[in-house]
Amino acid sequence: MRFKFFKSSLFISVFLLGFFNFAQQKRVDASSVVSYLLDHQKENGAFGPQNKEYTDLAWNYPAIYTLKILGANIPREKEAFKNGNKSWIEINSRKNGPWYWSFYQKANLYHLYNVSDINFESGVKRNQTWEIKFKPRKGYLEFSEYKKGFFFNIASLWHMLGAISLLDGHVSNKGSIENYLLSRQANNGAFVDDVSAIPTPTNKDANLVITSYAILVLKSLGKDIPNSEKCIQWLQACQTSNGGFKYNPDNKEISNKPDVWYTWCALQALQVLGAKPKDSKKCAKWLNSLQNYDGGFADRPGWKSRIYSTYYAVSSLHYLTGNANSAITQKKRVNKNKYIPEGKYSIYQAFHKSPVGGNGMIDSIVKMNINLIGVKTNTKHIDFKNGISAQVTKNKSYVKQKNYKLEVLELPENYSHKLTWNNNQKADHISNFLVPPNLSYKQAQIYNKAFNAGKEGLSWIGFKTNVIRPIRKLSKETLFYPELDYSMINAYQVYDEGLDFGYGYNAVPGAHFGNIDWVRHFPYKERWEGVLPIIADGDAHGNINKWQEHILQFRNIFIAKDYHFKSYIEASLNGRSVCVIRMPSGTLRYYGSKAAINYLKKHQSQWEWWTN
Repeated sequence: MRFKFFKSSLFISVFLLGFFNFAQQKRVDASSVVSYLLDHQKENGAFGPQNKEYTDLAWNYPAIYTLKILGANIPREKEAFKNGNKSWIEINSRKNGPWYWSFYQKANLYHLYNVSDINFESGVKRNQTWEIKFKPRKGYLEFSEYKKGFFFNIASLWHMLGAISLLDGHVSNKGSIENYLLSRQANNGAFVDDVSAIPTPTNKDANLVITSYAILVLKSLGKDIPNSEKCIQWLQACQTSNGGFKYNPDNKEISNKPDVWYTWCALQALQVLGAKPKDSKKCAKWLNSLQNYDGGFADRPGWKSRIYSTYYAVSSLHYLTGNANSAITQKKRVNKNKYIPEGKYSIYQAFHKSPVGGNGMIDSIVKMNINLIGVKTNTKHIDFKNGISAQVTKNKSYVKQKNYKLEVLELPENYSHKLTWNNNQKADHISNFLVPPNLSYKQAQIYNKAFNAGKEGLSWIGFKTNVIRPIRKLSKETLFYPELDYSMINAYQVYDEGLDFGYGYNAVPGAHFGNIDWVRHFPYKERWEGVLPIIADGDAHGNINKWQEHILQFRNIFIAKDYHFKSYIEASLNGRSVCVIRMPSGTLRYYGSKAAINYLKKHQSQWEWWTN
C-alpha cells in the first residue's frame, strides 16, 4: 500500500509541476510586442516606463515608432504626440542632460507625425542653415549647444545632424565635418571617438556605435565613406558566433558582449554601405532570442524587457528583412518571475552620502528609520592609518552606547579623483564608494594607495585597475559608482564592466538631491535596473537640519538578514535593494528588481518612512 501511495503521490506531483509549468508558458510573436507596448501607454495617451506614472519623449518616441513599423493601431495617437514630444530636461529647463540624444528623438517623432512647425524649439527652425563646429566639453555638464551648431563628440555630431536633416536643414561647412571624421578613421576602416585636438585613431580603440554614427553623418552630408570595404569587413567581424554584435571584434573587456543596441547600430551602418551581416539568419535568430514572456525584447539574453530595447530589436529585424512582423517568429516563452521568500529576511533602509555631524545627527537619522548611512566625509579628515575619520569613529561609538540599530560608514565624495575616458575626455565626479568598516592596517594602506592613485588622472583602464579594483577587494566587495557617467556610450562600457565579476562600476546612481529622479533625467540608466543596484545618493551639502528634506525624499530599501555592511552589499548585488523615491506629489517610484519591488509593495507598512 505504501508503494501504491508513493506512486500516486509521485504522479500527482509530476502532474501539478507540469501543470504549473504549462500555465506559466505562452506563445509570443509580433502581436505580443504590440500588446507589450500598449501596456505602457499612460492616462495622458503618451508612453512611459513600466510601473511609473510619468511619460517622456525617451519612451514615447521608440514606442510609437515600433508600433508604426508593426502597422499597429495607436489609441489616442494625437494625445500621444501632444503629451510626449518633449524630454524631461526640456520641460524643466535643466542645464545638464542627454540633450543631443533627446534633440534627435524629438526630430524623429515630429517626422513620424509629419509635423512641420517652423519654430521647432527656441533657437532651432525648419529649413535653417547651419555652420557646424567642434567645441570640446570642458566639464561634466552636457549643454544644449546644438542650438549654436556645436558638437563635442561623434555621437553628439550624429544626433545633431540627424535631427537637422529631418528638419530640412542645410549645412554650410560639409568639408570641415568630413575632415573631422576622416582624421578619426583607423587603418581597419572603423572610426574612433577621440576628442583630442590631434587624434591618434588606433584599431584597438575603434567602436561599433561610433563607426555607425560616423557613417550616418557622412551619408547625411552626401559624402563617400573612405575604405568602405575594410569598414564593412570590420563591422561584419563584430558579429559573434551566436549572431549578435559586440562593439569591437578584438577587445577583451568584459563589457564587449553582444547587445541589441550594438546590433541595431551595425545593421544601420551595413545597410548604408550596401552590405549585410556575415550571417543574417543567425542575427535574426539572436534578436528573436531576446523576446521575453511579456512580449517585449531585452538588451541581452535573459535581461528584462524595456521599450527602448524592444525598439532596437524590432527595428533591427526590419533592417534585416524589410518585414518586422514576419521576422518576429512565434515562440514559446516561460514566465521566469523570481520571488523573495517570506520569513527569510527583514527590511532595512540605507542612505548614501548623508551629512557629517555628531550625536544630534545620529539621533535624527535613527528617528528617520534609517539603518545604514554612508557619511559624506571630507577626505582630508580620514586617517589612512586605519581608513576612517575621527568623526565617524565617534559616531560609531555613540551608536554602540545607545544600542541603535544603525551601521555608520564612511562614504567620502572623492572630489580630487580624475580620470580620462576611453575617448580622451577628461572627467571628474567619478568616484563614490562605501568604505568597508573595521579595516586592518594593511587594508588601510591599500585604501590609501588606491585613493592617491585616483588623483593622478589615469586612463579608464588605469583607474579600474589601480582605484576601483583594490577598493572593491578591500573586504570582498563594496559598491563603487560615479556621480556622472558623461554619455550613453560611455555608460554602457563602464557599468557593463562591473558585471560578471568585472571591476568597472558595480552600481548606478538613480536618485540625487535637486532633480531627484536621475533615471528620468538620464533615461538610458533604466537599462541596468534589476541588473546592477540603483543608488539613492543624497550628496549632502550641509548639516542634518539643512539636508533633512532631501533625506526624506528617497532611500535604498534593502531586504537582508541584518542591517550591517556585508548584508547590505550582499542584498544590493543580489537584486534585493531598491531605490525608492517619494515625489513631492506623494507618488512612489521604485528602481530595482521586479522581485524586490513586489516584495516591498507587499510589505509597505513596514518601511514607509514618511508616516513617522
